[in-house]
Amino acid sequence: MYFKVTHSSIYNWKGSGTKKEQKNPNLMDSFCHLIIAQEATTKCTWVLLIDQGDDTGIQTTNCVEYIIPRICKQFSLEIFNLRAFEIWPHHKDDPRLKYTEIVISDVNSDNAGDWVLRNSWRPADIQDAKILDQLIETVRDKVIREEI
Repeated sequence: MYFKVTHSSIYNWKGSGTKKEQKNPNLMDSFCHLIIAQEATTKCTWVLLIDQGDDTGIQTTNCVEYIIPRICKQFSLEIFNLRAFEIWPHHKDDPRLKYTEIVISDVNSDNAGDWVLRNSWRPADIQDAKILDQLIETVRDKVIREEI
C-alpha cells in the first residue's frame, strides 16, 4: 500500500464537537493531532486522531460521533470510504502507541442538524499498526509518542 499524507495538524473543537457547541465560549477547548492520508490504489482515506496527552480537553473517544462527520465535511471526505483510528500513548513502562480502529456503522442527523455517526471500536490489526507507525513517523514532530 502506498499513502500520501494530505493533512497533518492540530485539530480543535469545543464540547463534543456539535455546531452549537462550537459557538459556546464557555465550553472546554479540546484538541488532538489529525492526520489524513489517501491510499493510492484504493482511494480509501485514513483518518488518524492522535491524543496529545494531558490537558487536551475531551478525549476523541467521548466525541468521535460528532468530530468524524465534522472532519469529513471540512475536508470533503466520503465518510463511508474512510478508515478512522484513535491513537494514544500506552503507560510510561510501555511507550508503544495504542491503535484502535473506529468502525462506522451508520450516519444520521440529530435534532439540531448535526451529522452523528454510530460506531464501535476494535484493536487495529498488526498490518494496520505497521502502516499507522509509518504515517506517524512521516509527521513525527507533532505527535506525542509517550507520556511525560
